[in-house]
Amino acid sequence: MPFPSGTDPTTVRQLLLQHNFSPLVSVQSTHNADVLFQRQCLNDSVSVLQVLKPYGNNAKYSVPNQRFKITNSALITRTYSSFPVRFEPSLPELLSVHNADTSSSSEQLKSLFSISSLELLLKSSNQASSISARSHDKLYLEFFRMVISSNQVVSFDTLNHPVSQIFVIDYHTDTLETLRKLIVDFRNYNFPKYFQISDLLIHIFVVYDSQMVSEQDVSTYQTNIQANLSVSSTAVPLSMVASNDTAYVKLSKLESATIEEEVQSVQLQHSKELSDNDLYLKLPKALDTVLKSRCHDFISRFLIPHMEAKLRIWGDQILAPKKSIAGRFFSVSRKLFNNNSSSDLSQTQQSQFNHKENFYHRSSNEQAIRKLADWSLILKDFKYAYSTYDLIKKDYINDKAWVYVASTQGMCIVSLLLTQTQPLASDTPPQAPDKNTLRKIRHDIIEPYIDNLSYSFKSRLNVKTYAIRAYLVVAELLLSMGMMFNIPWWFGDLIESYYLKCMGEIDSHLASNMNNPQVIRALLYERLGYASSQNHLVPGEFKWLLGEKHEIIPEREVKQDTQEIADEKENEASEQEMYVNEHKLHSDKPNALLGLTRFRKSAAWYLLSMREWLDLKDKEYVKLLMNNVSECFEVPKLTDNWYDRPESLLGILKLKSK
Repeated sequence: MPFPSGTDPTTVRQLLLQHNFSPLVSVQSTHNADVLFQRQCLNDSVSVLQVLKPYGNNAKYSVPNQRFKITNSALITRTYSSFPVRFEPSLPELLSVHNADTSSSSEQLKSLFSISSLELLLKSSNQASSISARSHDKLYLEFFRMVISSNQVVSFDTLNHPVSQIFVIDYHTDTLETLRKLIVDFRNYNFPKYFQISDLLIHIFVVYDSQMVSEQDVSTYQTNIQANLSVSSTAVPLSMVASNDTAYVKLSKLESATIEEEVQSVQLQHSKELSDNDLYLKLPKALDTVLKSRCHDFISRFLIPHMEAKLRIWGDQILAPKKSIAGRFFSVSRKLFNNNSSSDLSQTQQSQFNHKENFYHRSSNEQAIRKLADWSLILKDFKYAYSTYDLIKKDYINDKAWVYVASTQGMCIVSLLLTQTQPLASDTPPQAPDKNTLRKIRHDIIEPYIDNLSYSFKSRLNVKTYAIRAYLVVAELLLSMGMMFNIPWWFGDLIESYYLKCMGEIDSHLASNMNNPQVIRALLYERLGYASSQNHLVPGEFKWLLGEKHEIIPEREVKQDTQEIADEKENEASEQEMYVNEHKLHSDKPNALLGLTRFRKSAAWYLLSMREWLDLKDKEYVKLLMNNVSECFEVPKLTDNWYDRPESLLGILKLKSK
């Protein structure tokens, strides 16, 4: 019995951790450092950020025997094979880009992404001649990545607040005074009131030509940086290669790009013919090896220890007193009997929620605890993150900070599901939850939280894209959890409803084009078909019937009295044995599976998906999807069966896809 093919939910879970729940590192380089990289890459238009960006994905661009050690809140150290980061422009540049699209007089929250641009980009990805063309088996992954990937800086979600700021300088031309001015100008920037710059790790990448300068001279320069500016640094040696060197590594410029960046590239392709240098980066293998090594050193030696130290400080100074009985008593008494002095009153007012601009001040405990929970999630301490989200959510509700409440409720669900599916150790799989835990997860947390956050984002804040992202992420995590613990039926209807809600929100936005075929709709129909095919309730003793080959029936233990009755029936001569009905229709499925699988519902979703792909003029992919309905229908040839009639959907698909 062949299962329909589809993207593995475990892969989607890893993609979520890589592109959304990973530290954001902002990069600012001097002109001289850019020139040095341009000479190295033989490309006059490349920048340091463009070169560094792909290497944030150290799961793909890794060093030999790569390991990252992370100590959680329980002082348990775990080792991970990868710890991705997101290299983005500096925070002032990110803020200027996003503020340029928003009216200065309006305090309305900006949409997470453009649904129209997403549909346009996916249609372009389906064309072989496009620069963003992708194979169909990776198209859903790209759709999911585009929905969750964003570098938009907001007050209520600190995942996009930079954890570190890297200054890239040229050893040969950039002096200490130049570096000092860069840091001072950065610190003097008028950052938003919700961003705490003291939490930022300032780090320096010193780029130099290894053929002109010795390592000892560069080490002395790094010592001077530490002594004069109290900033850590990493040396990045570059070896100038000849132009005829053929040892190059080819990297795509669109790797890990946001929707806006990819749309700009597609529009640029329509305006002119793009060369190979416009689409790809060609890096010498020596530079590729150096960047992998230096990025690994920066993450393991500086970034992770910095985050761990900050978490310990916030936990001891802010979270622990808040959890204590005395802290709870004083917080309640301060709210009920607030007769303090003027200085205490001003401090209390400073920490309250700003209802006009929708943010907590950077010095408030509420903003610090939210960052504590987000950083714990980044460091894969999911259980600690969930307890922290759940604690601070109550304060947000008391302050009527609805945007914080909605965001925190979504993170409560995500951190809880990640906790349930996190391995206990490197060689120990997670333990399956019992039924009471599953009921609590579903009825007390997921369903009410999703209803509340969708109402807040859509009705209170008018940003449905945040609700779309929540639907999609929760559905994928539930699908992953159901398949991991072999309980797909527990969340099957919930997963289906969230995919359909996601589709409904997108259709309502694209209402003017609702009659036109949509790639997003086709992908979601296809995902619904895959999820339904996994939603089966088959007892353990009949699991073997779901395999592709079950000619050999496994031996089963049979009770003695049952075996005796069966033997007696075999020995009895009845009239039924004398007569054989030659026209009897035999079932093509084992009786043990009847009513326990959802292959017909899965086939219905796949048929709707094929209809969309056929309207999009993609006949070849329709033929491939036919294999996913082979369990219920005879494909790909036309037959005399009822489902192949000219007026039926499958019959129409078979006729038009020829």
